[in-house]
This record gives sequence, structure tokens and C-alpha cells, in this order.
Amino acid sequence: MIVVLDFGMGNIHSLLKAVSLYTNDFQFTNDIEIVKKADKIILPGDGHFDKAMQNLNEAGFSSVLKEHVAAKKYLLGICIGYQVLFEDSDETSKTGTTISGLGLIRGKIRKFEGKQNLKVPHMGWNKLFDIKAKNTKLLKGIPNESFMYFIHSYRPVGVDRLDITANCHYYGESFPAVVEKETVFGTQFHPEKSDTTGLGILKNFIEL
Repeated sequence: MIVVLDFGMGNIHSLLKAVSLYTNDFQFTNDIEIVKKADKIILPGDGHFDKAMQNLNEAGFSSVLKEHVAAKKYLLGICIGYQVLFEDSDETSKTGTTISGLGLIRGKIRKFEGKQNLKVPHMGWNKLFDIKAKNTKLLKGIPNESFMYFIHSYRPVGVDRLDITANCHYYGESFPAVVEKETVFGTQFHPEKSDTTGLGILKNFIEL
């Protein structure tokens, strides 16, 4: 059974519709006992890192997610659900401070900075590059330079190269757009909003 975790972060109607294309065996829930029984968890959402972690911590989901991964069960983070997989973020209300993430992937979430000719947030269609076709499970069958739909102002830095499955280019830099580490997967973009190619990524995860 797949759980799409309801932790109060954004409109997920399009994600639920996309998941329903490939399986009926899923629930959108905030019931912690149901979450504990899941074979796979999708951690979706839009919004701020600090609010996302506050919601996860207060509901007791942070420890459940870590236990889920420790049991070698699959987890997919999307957008803010992707960013909270990392160690920490400076997306807080207090300048100069950081908020701890789940720490399942090495790396830190930091804001795009220093380029006045490009807009933040990074919003719209952009390409995936450097897809590791030989060892990826999430991007199996996804062509290099496929377009995906992004909306974010922060991105991961200091990520272990072995955990990066695909990059994206923006703001004069290359940043990790997809990560895979054992049973933990994440996409900075919204696969459910990325046409048939993005839906193929969700299909790959559901069929793992």
C-alpha cells in the first residue's frame, strides 16, 4: 500500500489524480498508524521548509519516515518533500539560522543568489541533464534533456555526487534535480505536473 502523506503542505489534487492512473492501492492520509503500515510513502507539497518540518515534527511523522527508510521501504519526496530529505535549510524567518531536515540525504538547502538577470523563484519548464541511465530506478526510460516543471527558490548544495541522478541548470549553475540513495528518492520538480514524461517517473516509483 502506498501512502501520500497529508502534512498540510499545499494542494496535492494533481498528484492524487496522477497516482490513481497506476494504482488503486493508495491513501492520502495523516493517520500515523496507516502511515506506519505503508510499503511506499510519497512526501509531496509546496511551501516553506520551516513550516514543512514543523508540521512533520509536531505530527510525529519525522521519526516514522526515518523508521520507514531504516526498514528499507521506499520513500519519494517531491518539491518541499524533496528538500526536507536533506540535512538542513536556511529558509527560516530568522536570518543566519538554519532548520534541520530529515537528514536522509547528505546536503543543505540554500537559496539561489547573486544573479540579477534571472528570476527567483525558478518557475516553469526546464531540462534534466546528466541522467545516470545505467543505475537509475526512478528515471528508468526517461530521456536526457527531458523537460520538467519547476517552482522553487531554494536548491540543494553539497550533495554527494553518488546520490545525484540528474541535474538541472539555472542561475548560472547546475543543481541536483533528482536524487536516489538506496530506497530514498526525490525530485525538485513536480512529476505530476510534467506531462507524460513526468508521469512516467511516478509510474516507475509505484512499480518498484
